[in-house]
Amino acid sequence: MEVIDRIYCGGNAEYDRVKGKPGWSWLRVCKEGGAGCHRELLGYHTLGAPKGPNYLWARRGNLMALNILDIDEADLKVPDEAIDKGLAFANERYRAGDKLLFACNAGHTRGPLMCMAFLRTIGELPQSFHQAEKIFKTLYPKYDPGQGVRSAIRKRWDDLKDKYGSS
Repeated sequence: MEVIDRIYCGGNAEYDRVKGKPGWSWLRVCKEGGAGCHRELLGYHTLGAPKGPNYLWARRGNLMALNILDIDEADLKVPDEAIDKGLAFANERYRAGDKLLFACNAGHTRGPLMCMAFLRTIGELPQSFHQAEKIFKTLYPKYDPGQGVRSAIRKRWDDLKDKYGSS
């Protein structure tokens, strides 16, 4: 589902439809549950991700997977480093001219929230968090976030404004 020119949101089905296509990059915001997720990308079978440089994120070419869970608790600590790395990757690939898909498993929470945060960083959502959410919901009606990742993005909203300049 295209949100604005070259920026898309979705879940596993949307990722499966466009994975591997030239001119695309993918930010998978999911630990497990589908192709391109953090667990699959690294191939681990333990409950937790292996400690090391790929603990919070892993990148393979135009695909980055973030190790972020979708837990409906407002006090969930989502690591700023993971959010920042995902947004920097998105900015790099967007500036390179790629179509960019932000995708979690179901396409309701993590992927759309990272997409909304990215739009904030490029000047597309200068409004308050609550107003931006209303606008984003009109652009992407499947947006229905849990409280954990939503709370993390909301807390950082002011700092994300125009982080990468206007699109």
